Amino acid sequence: MVNVLALVKVLALLLATAAPDPRCLGLADLSSADMTIERAELSVSAPAPTNEPARRICRVRGVARPGPSSRVGFEVWLPAQGWTGRYVQLGNGGFAGNIDLPGLAAESAHGNAAAMTDTGHRADRFDASWAAGQPERIADYGHRSIKATSDAARALIRAYYGRAPDHRYFVGCSNGGRQALMAAQRYPQDWDGIVAGAPANLWTDQLVSFASLQHHLRTRPGAWIATGKLPAIQRAALAACPPGSVARGAAQQPESCRFDPAVLLCRGAETDTCLTARQVESVRRIQAAGFEATAAAAPDGWARWIVNPDPSAPSQLTFAVQAFRYLFGANPRWSIADFDPDHARPPAEIRRLLDAETLDFSAFRARGGRIISYFGWADALISPHASLAYYRRVMRRTGGPERTLDFYRLFMVPGMAHCQGGVGPTSFGQSLPAPSLGDDRRYDIRRALEAWVERKLAPDQLIAAGDGAIQELRPSQ
Repeated sequence: MVNVLALVKVLALLLATAAPDPRCLGLADLSSADMTIERAELSVSAPAPTNEPARRICRVRGVARPGPSSRVGFEVWLPAQGWTGRYVQLGNGGFAGNIDLPGLAAESAHGNAAAMTDTGHRADRFDASWAAGQPERIADYGHRSIKATSDAARALIRAYYGRAPDHRYFVGCSNGGRQALMAAQRYPQDWDGIVAGAPANLWTDQLVSFASLQHHLRTRPGAWIATGKLPAIQRAALAACPPGSVARGAAQQPESCRFDPAVLLCRGAETDTCLTARQVESVRRIQAAGFEATAAAAPDGWARWIVNPDPSAPSQLTFAVQAFRYLFGANPRWSIADFDPDHARPPAEIRRLLDAETLDFSAFRARGGRIISYFGWADALISPHASLAYYRRVMRRTGGPERTLDFYRLFMVPGMAHCQGGVGPTSFGQSLPAPSLGDDRRYDIRRALEAWVERKLAPDQLIAAGDGAIQELRPSQ
């Protein structure tokens, strides 16, 4: 990963030699009732990990106010020369609250105008305390900040370049994937192309699922699964896959595997290679929540997100507790022991604000919008099965595979954890930690989207790289 402090130092060093840019300084005069420009200055984007050269940029920081008490912070980075004509808006992970400078630097190094928002608050992405009793902030986090930042960027781009962008893209993963689908659903006229990685689009359902699972694991006697048992669970699950369907330690078609955790039931003393009856039930619950036992021991998997013994470490437990304390109400003393399945449904208004749940993309599709989504089968934070089921519901609503594939394609990635990483080839340009094998549409998901939007070349495959190997990904149907 790019070190943010090092990036800022490089920017400051190179800025000292940069010539003034009156166009950039003049953007400070664009403040209005809905937007305040706090600073507009010429800067230099540090070279990206993709070996792109450093590039002079106009860096703008401001605040948008889509609601009466909103304070949506944003940054817009505008290449001073060599602009591609593209605008790229980046999404946020978790509960947001931050602006990713390395991500903006990478986009501007490619010559793209780029923007990102803090979604209306400043906080760690695992902290939702900002939401307590703050419906305006929840609305901004849910979707309003997407539109407010896009509108601000559009005004700044037109003022700086004298014209609108040729193409507008939204790119995000996890909560950023939720934002990406929300952008296409609520603001279809604003976007030409969407990259939605591991979308937490049914976010409130996932948060309730986290709470239910963690309540069972942590409060029912004997239900906890020690991390030492995960390798045995994974081995048994992979053994239940069809012959030839496991490669490089990852299930290639997990839906075809038929794993029953009862095969590991202890016949004598409990060891790391067997499960008690209550642990068998726990594994079944984890599977029912949509997480793959075939990846139980995978990197960045169950040990981090589901059965993390450290209650203070970021995990599904963290998200559940924060949601029930602050997003779904205002009870800062709520603990996982307080979970009540009969009263766990979030308020309807919260669901409306946070969930990108519609199956109707007709407005986005009609204007020529394109979506490429991706999801790792080894994801242990957001359920891959839930995302695939949602995509298939969209497909039925749209009228079948042919009508859906002409604007929306989902790539399921064997062995990939949450957004990137995992086992085997899982990198296809989706993030800075997951660089592509080559800068063209076969290897890089962003180039694939650009080719689809700008040249009508639909992505029939993506080639992922990693661990000295490659694998070909095909769209799901």
